[in-house]
Amino acid sequence: FYTIIRTLSKQMNVISLLVIIFIFISIIIFKNNSFYFISGLFLNIVIFIGYLIAISLHISVYLVTFVSFLLMTIVILYWINGRNAKTKLAFICVIFFLVTFTIVSLPLITALKTQGFSSEELIELANFDLNVDIPFSELNVSIILISFSGAVIDGSMAICSSTYEIYTKNPDLTFKELFNSSFNVVIEVLNSTIYTLLFAFIASNFALVIYLQDLNYSFLELINSKIFVGELLVSILTGCAGILILPLSCLLGSWILKKRFHTLY
Repeated sequence: FYTIIRTLSKQMNVISLLVIIFIFISIIIFKNNSFYFISGLFLNIVIFIGYLIAISLHISVYLVTFVSFLLMTIVILYWINGRNAKTKLAFICVIFFLVTFTIVSLPLITALKTQGFSSEELIELANFDLNVDIPFSELNVSIILISFSGAVIDGSMAICSSTYEIYTKNPDLTFKELFNSSFNVVIEVLNSTIYTLLFAFIASNFALVIYLQDLNYSFLELINSKIFVGELLVSILTGCAGILILPLSCLLGSWILKKRFHTLY
């Protein structure tokens, strides 16, 4: 077996080998459900490629982003997890959150003006044509929305599933009792989510901080550099989205289950 792996590794790059290992492990763990999991992953890759092609064809960035977000949500919830009451509930929460969060955060993203290339990046891009016919202000919003899509969908699915299970086991609970029971789950998930987001932020920006230190930036220059503020903005908004979706799914899910339960079937 080791000899076979060595032979294959010489004939393919690292990415191909990792993909094969990933598929192999997925089949072992998920067994019959591995087909939906693996195919869903590749469908999301196809959606992302289509997203890039659509933007390069000068289709509205906002339109492409929302359609891509919607398609990824459908794939993750309905294709991978199946079409049932829990996934329908999570889908409603995700779409409601996407619209609300975009309306609220759009003025902040626009006001900070972090779109485009920073002075540090221009040094590396000096040999390229920078006359790109794409609105970078819209692209910046698009990047932020796509970056938190996975965290929002996963968080909503986790809370909606637990809320649904609580309701089906105790259908006589009032809205307030159902919300309080579901919110206890939110607190449990939130405790681990905060640390996950913290370590993800440190890991994703660690190399950037070292790079800026090599440029002998002072602390004042660091916190005012466009490249650092841009990465910080993405991390903060992604963290806020990953946290806010939890109580929102709890509140909206509890309300739908008590008031509109029949619409999920």
